[in-house]
Amino acid sequence: MCAVMKKKLWRSGRAAAGIFACAGVMFLTACGADDGAAERLQPAETGRAETSENDTAEDRAGEETDAPAESTETAADGGQDENTNTEAGENAALIESPEKFQQAQIRHYYSGILSQVMAAWRLPDMELGVGTSADDTLDAEEMAKNCFAVADVDQDGREELLVRWTTTTTAGSLEVVYDYNPVSGELKNEFCAYPALTYYDNSVIKAEWSHNQVPPAEFWPCTFYQYDPEENSYVEFGSLRAWDDMGEEWDFPTERDVDGDGTVYEIVKAGEEYSGYASGYEGFKFNQADVDEWLGGFMEGAKELSIEYYPMKHESFADFTPAYLKMVAEEAGRERTDTASDLGLLILGEDRFLDAAQTMLSEKYGVEMEQPDPDFEEWTVGLKDGKELFSFEALNGGHIGYRDEKLEDVTIFGIYPGISVDGAWEKLKAYGFYESPYPEVENCLITGEGFDNISIWFSAEDGVVTDIAVGPYCAFAG
Repeated sequence: MCAVMKKKLWRSGRAAAGIFACAGVMFLTACGADDGAAERLQPAETGRAETSENDTAEDRAGEETDAPAESTETAADGGQDENTNTEAGENAALIESPEKFQQAQIRHYYSGILSQVMAAWRLPDMELGVGTSADDTLDAEEMAKNCFAVADVDQDGREELLVRWTTTTTAGSLEVVYDYNPVSGELKNEFCAYPALTYYDNSVIKAEWSHNQVPPAEFWPCTFYQYDPEENSYVEFGSLRAWDDMGEEWDFPTERDVDGDGTVYEIVKAGEEYSGYASGYEGFKFNQADVDEWLGGFMEGAKELSIEYYPMKHESFADFTPAYLKMVAEEAGRERTDTASDLGLLILGEDRFLDAAQTMLSEKYGVEMEQPDPDFEEWTVGLKDGKELFSFEALNGGHIGYRDEKLEDVTIFGIYPGISVDGAWEKLKAYGFYESPYPEVENCLITGEGFDNISIWFSAEDGVVTDIAVGPYCAFAG
């Protein structure tokens, strides 16, 4: 579509929006995770019992999962995209606080994953179930029942993304832990299980089962996982089940209840088999002292992490990408003296950037604004000495065009008509742009695939930029 539209950009306001469809409606493409990245995403074993596809998450037998903190406050600064790691990694060395920059870069990446979850009901390595029937959909209120968190749960010094998805069947409900390394550009699925998880400060996860299909007990069966830094994922440590004396119906093994508290336990270490009905559940032979000793071997002194979850809606992560892009722009601007008249930077700093751009061009440079098509009032052009140098479209988030020749010191992220193609790419990379993974024409760049990103496209002749167009962008909107 970009190729079709470039000839019409300056002749029809209706055409301008097409330029930003370079990624268009690529709903099934993972945010920053191509097929190669997907191969690196390996979910952990869940220890989840067999469940009915028609069960809902609320039907979990015997116990309800604690509800997440449905805070409406937005999480802190952030960013997203695998393809930006090289350029952004170079910038990080120059920034006064590289740790803060890395956090913003990681959150920018996570915002892309969250955008895809909201718009396409998909994670980078898996589809997400929706409701309990094939034709179910989610409105905004239902989507917000799902939630996410950004926290360093594996205690490696880098934040992970936790996505909790519950608006589906019990079998389809899950909580997944992703880790993004901005240096290597690798996204890793560290863990995935039924969403009844407790995180501890010793890098352990306690994962409660979705169902209890063994002898009855007040204690809910669970599996413990330990983070392995070498694998960058969680590995199973062992499971714990209990059997309470509930009467003759279950033929409680009184002879094994040495401490006489009416409960016996089964400890199943990783790789061992669970005991079943045929053996009289012979594995249930441990008492409280045995359990305390086993747990003490890897849980002594461990404290539960307090994880704040946010409802799955745009407002919850709306700061992630803008914070990252502003940080990158601040660093790129250190080498410039002409940022005051940069139209691209207005997109980062102004809610009504089209109005701000038109006002600046009119007041500072005497550019005359006209609406050439009375039937399309969203389309405005800017003329200087009778030449149509600028265009503005107030649709699809708004877009700015700049063509033919440079007007004094006016730029868009440092580029302008007349700059060399190589020079344009160098300038744009400094602002966090990279080549769109879905280009239908050359010279189409984006800052990321999720909500709140920016797309820029330019045409060139003989290695020199002629026409430029820029505006807000999301690969999953359209």
